[in-house]
Amino acid sequence: MSTSATSPDRLTHLLLAALALGVWGLLLKPNLPFLFSEAQASPKKEVSVTFDTLTAQRINITDATGKTRLIIANSDRFPDVEVNGKVYKRSIHDTAGLVFYDSTGKENGGLVLTKLRDDEFSNLTFDYTYQLTDGIRMIKQESPDGTRWKAGFDIFDRQSGPSDFSQGIQRISLTDENQNANLVISDTDGHPRLRIGVDKNGKPSIEMLSSDGKVNYRAGE
Repeated sequence: MSTSATSPDRLTHLLLAALALGVWGLLLKPNLPFLFSEAQASPKKEVSVTFDTLTAQRINITDATGKTRLIIANSDRFPDVEVNGKVYKRSIHDTAGLVFYDSTGKENGGLVLTKLRDDEFSNLTFDYTYQLTDGIRMIKQESPDGTRWKAGFDIFDRQSGPSDFSQGIQRISLTDENQNANLVISDTDGHPRLRIGVDKNGKPSIEMLSSDGKVNYRAGE
């Protein structure tokens, strides 16, 4: 077959192809800006992974900038405490639990499960944000044989100035210890000044104390 015989066929095919492209272009044109804008505006998809069981000695949770916001750890990997740029060993040892951090990366509370001497001890604490001090604390303590136990809630004054330690002045203590319930309110120096309680036999009491611990008034006397 000669070249001159096939040229009209090739020309026809090219024209049909150009026509088909033109038709598709007209059909897609109204949607092209939308498609391109969607591709540019769509955020990067998050990767989601699901586990039935996750076993780890420590998990660090960070925000989008990389600052630590939460640490979950066992006793061997539990973080030390950092105050004003200095790192200190924690006073509570063999601790497992959680540590919370604020938006600047500073520790501001935590949950610990540990032993206090021989007792089983749990402590949930939230610190003040603008001056590192214990703010509120909930505790639970039990002896190894279960004969002694205590549960309580404490409120602290915030420290007035910078300090290397987070312990504040305890102002309010509400405890139930071996069936003896007590509310103790202290002055700004931490001296108990008012005690209200009901003991395990159902006997109520109200006492007012001096700063040196002497009872100045006892209800019913």
